[in-house]
Amino acid sequence: MVDGATLREFLRTELPEARPILAAWEAKEIADAADNDHEPFLDNVYGLMSEVFWWEVFEPAVSKADVPVLERCYAVTEALLTCDDPSNMIRECVIIRVLKYLDAQSPGYAFAGPETRRLLESP
Repeated sequence: MVDGATLREFLRTELPEARPILAAWEAKEIADAADNDHEPFLDNVYGLMSEVFWWEVFEPAVSKADVPVLERCYAVTEALLTCDDPSNMIRECVIIRVLKYLDAQSPGYAFAGPETRRLLESP
């Protein structure tokens, strides 16, 4: 099961290209926490989906039509849309932070799983 606490590790495992981005994002969160005297917020689902997954991995793959990365990104998207997160936060975050930028004409759409396709094709 993927949830807020395991999302970073899931992205790290499924998207090798996300590893250095995650490391930099984590370092920034830790530095910010130290500067502002609070605990680092490393389980920020919206930040991970938007800043790491979409803007640093998926969107560049769409822009470059990078087929191997697109295939992995669509697989990650499908897995996150269908995961058993009881809070439903991850699913909602993927819809808001990822799917809003995609449609049936997006590069790599052929790799979209059934739930991803359903959501992208629904009005």
